[in-house]
Amino acid sequence: MRRYEMLILISAELEEPKEEAEKIEEVVRNLGGQVVKVDVWGKRRLAYPIRKKTEGFYVLFNFDLEPAQTFELKRVLGLRANIYRQMIILLDEQPVENP
Repeated sequence: MRRYEMLILISAELEEPKEEAEKIEEVVRNLGGQVVKVDVWGKRRLAYPIRKKTEGFYVLFNFDLEPAQTFELKRVLGLRANIYRQMIILLDEQPVENP
């Protein structure tokens, strides 16, 4: 397992972005990963319009996942209508030890 950081841009039309964040956490767990930290940054103005929208919620996730599962994670998140963008970054090259 490796440690990743993922920034998600969620639709500002949602009443509660934490519910969508919990669904994303569940997707990571279903893929065999473990969510370490979730940080909801809140609603912010976008640098450019996406789907004719000018605002969105930013949520930052830190999680552990097998590298092969990141492709499936991107695919599943791409299918969700409330997610405008996602970006996954590998934080370090050292494997995370399982407790």
